[in-house]
Amino acid sequence: MEKKLIDDLYKSYNLQCYQVTPITGGWLNKKWKILTNKGEFLVKQFSHQRFTKEKLKLIEEALQRQIILANAGVTCPSIIQYKTKAIRFLDNETSYLVMEFCLGEIKNSETITISQIQSLGSTCGLMHKTFSLLPIDSVDGYPIDCQQVIDSLWNFFYTKSQNCSLVASSEYQHAVYSLEPILKQLNKDFFNKLPMGIAHEDFTFDNILFDSDGVSAVIDFDRNCYSYLWHDIGRAIMCFAFDGKDLNNKKIAAFMKGYSQHLELTLSDIISALWITCCIETPWWIQPEFFLEDRGKAVRFKDEILWIHQHWFELESILFSDRQSY
Repeated sequence: MEKKLIDDLYKSYNLQCYQVTPITGGWLNKKWKILTNKGEFLVKQFSHQRFTKEKLKLIEEALQRQIILANAGVTCPSIIQYKTKAIRFLDNETSYLVMEFCLGEIKNSETITISQIQSLGSTCGLMHKTFSLLPIDSVDGYPIDCQQVIDSLWNFFYTKSQNCSLVASSEYQHAVYSLEPILKQLNKDFFNKLPMGIAHEDFTFDNILFDSDGVSAVIDFDRNCYSYLWHDIGRAIMCFAFDGKDLNNKKIAAFMKGYSQHLELTLSDIISALWITCCIETPWWIQPEFFLEDRGKAVRFKDEILWIHQHWFELESILFSDRQSY
């Protein structure tokens, strides 16, 4: 951490740093855990290489919504504001935020317990319910043009299928062509019936911390925006109830039980959540580089989306076959 940042933490927040520990993770952004005269905090410095001033303005708005969530009882870090702002702009090269440092462990589909995934469902439901009370007119992503979503998926398919012959991986070619039958049965009615609103939009395993009882913190709200709410649900199900080969119906049932404490959620909704997750994330992860080399968690996400491709037309029979779990 640069000296000017340490000096500004004291000047602007009255935080005197005794110990600074770098935290890995995050593309180009920098993070530190700091021990101060007021306790432990997390400092996140935004990359001006990655984010323009306009993008940082949208992130500021997203962080203000995080502040509202924390005040409403959603388990997420409290942000220490500077003159009512979440982001402190120190100079043209330096912008950062200070938030509560939250303890917890990262879980996955193998390590998460039934009680923890039920807590996750409850946290997600309360988050969505709180978000639903906020105005949406100026939120990034609003409104959604459902026809544009369909058109963008077809454009993705056409572009990738034209270049398939140039790519050596047969797995990648099969992944691209497997999208066509799915697209042929998608229509605006499917998208229009899905709940839309403010969503976390990065509801993955590395952005959720757990203690023995349940969720201790949901973090990284930078991308929250107007979207399909059930993308959060579908992403959570694939992260925590999919073992790489099959869906765990008991874990899905536990998530649904927790979510339904705040908002209605049915098994049919879970299927739609997996479908919309596939639609949103296919252009992200079905890329040739993720089939040719190990690119960390991107490969895992790619494999999850491929599984939904392969089982798209079977999801109802897969999930409804063990109805007593629900």
